[in-house]
Amino acid sequence: MAKSTNTNLRALPKQSKEELSELQQKIRIHRMKILILIFILAGIAIGLLFAAFLYLENKVYTHYEVIEQIARRETESAEYEEFQGNVLQYTQDGAVYSSITGEVFWNQTYEMESPRITMCEQYLAIYEQEGNRIYIMNTHGQEGTIQTTIPVQRVSISAQGTVAVLMEDSQTSYIHMYRKDGKQLAAGELHIENSGYPLDLALSQDAQKLAVSMLNITDASVKSTVVFYNYGTVGQNEIDNIVASYTYDDMIIPGIRFVTNDRLLAFGDQKVLIYEGKQKPAVAKEIKCKKNIRSIYYNKEYFGLVFDDPDAAGGYLTNVYSMKGRLMLEQKFTLGYTDIDLLQNGLLCIRNDKSVQLYTMRGNKRFEYTFDRSIYDVISGKGQLDYWFIMNGETDRIKLKDEY
Repeated sequence: MAKSTNTNLRALPKQSKEELSELQQKIRIHRMKILILIFILAGIAIGLLFAAFLYLENKVYTHYEVIEQIARRETESAEYEEFQGNVLQYTQDGAVYSSITGEVFWNQTYEMESPRITMCEQYLAIYEQEGNRIYIMNTHGQEGTIQTTIPVQRVSISAQGTVAVLMEDSQTSYIHMYRKDGKQLAAGELHIENSGYPLDLALSQDAQKLAVSMLNITDASVKSTVVFYNYGTVGQNEIDNIVASYTYDDMIIPGIRFVTNDRLLAFGDQKVLIYEGKQKPAVAKEIKCKKNIRSIYYNKEYFGLVFDDPDAAGGYLTNVYSMKGRLMLEQKFTLGYTDIDLLQNGLLCIRNDKSVQLYTMRGNKRFEYTFDRSIYDVISGKGQLDYWFIMNGETDRIKLKDEY
C-alpha cells in the first residue's frame, strides 16, 4: 500500500519566551480595548436612556387626541365616582353602575335630597344624612336595605358588606351594626352628657374594629376622644368592647378612616394621627399641621392634605404622605380646585369644572388643559398617557400628545 504524504504542512518555528510574552501582552491590550469600547457604548446607552427619562419625566403635555368617544345620556345634577374600575353615577332619584364604555351593570332607584356614598372594596352604601334608609350594594347589584327609625348621620361599610350606622335623636346617639342583607347585628347608645358628641365613625375592612371620634365641650374647653371598639374575641373581654381610647385637648377630629384592617387615619384640625394595631390600635405617628387642612384625599398607598399656600395669596400647598407618615411629595399649585385625588396610575389629579392638572409623585407637571365643557371625573388607563374623561354628554378616552 502506498504511503500518503502531505507536502503542504510545515512545522512552525519555535518561539522564544520573549516573543510569547509580547504576544500575550498584545492579546491583553486588544481585550482591554474591546472592554473599554463596550463600557463607552454602555455608558452612552445609559446616558441616552437617562436623558430620555429626564425628558419624559419633565415633559408637560398640553394637548391630547381622542382615541375613543362614547355618547352618554346626561342626567341633571349627577355625581360620579370610580368604583372597582367602573363608573357610579348617582342623583336624587337613583344610582347607575356601568362600565366606562357605557354597559349598565345595575340601576337602583330611590328618593334622596342629597345622597351620600361610602365604599370599601366590592361594596358600597348609599344613604342620606338625616334620612332613614340605607341601600347596600356591590358590583352585581343590591344586597340589602336598612330602614331606621332614627335619623342617620354617618355610615361606614366593610369589605364584606357589614355596615356601621351612627344615628342621633335629641341628646342620645346610637351606633348600630348590620349585615349586608340588612339584619341588625349589634346596637349601642352614646349619651352626649357622658361621652360627648360623635363626629364620625369608621369600620375596619374585616368589620372587627370600629372607631368613633367624639367631641366634648365643657366650660369653654374643647377636647376630642378617639374610641376603638373590638368585636372579636379580644373585645369580648372588655367593657362595652372598648379596647383603646385617646383624648386630645384643644383639638377637633372631624374625620377618621380605616385605610387597612390595622391602620386608621384621624384627621384633626391641628394634626393627623396614624393608629396601628391588629387588636388594640395605638398611635404610631403624629403629623403636626401648621395651618388648617382644606381637603383630604387618600388611596391604598398614600394620603394627602391641602393647605393654603403660606407664600402665595390664593395659592395652595398639598403634601402627600405614605401610610407610615413619610412625606413623599410637597406640591404647590394655583388652580382653583373642586376635586383633588390620587389616580390608579400613581399621578396626582387636580381639577375644577373645566381645568385639569396632573402631577407625578416627583412633583413634575405631566398634563395641563382647560376644556370647553364640564368634567365630572378622570380615570387613568394604561400608563401615564392614557385616560378616560367623563365629560358633559360623553366619555372620551384620550391620549396625551405634543402640540405638533
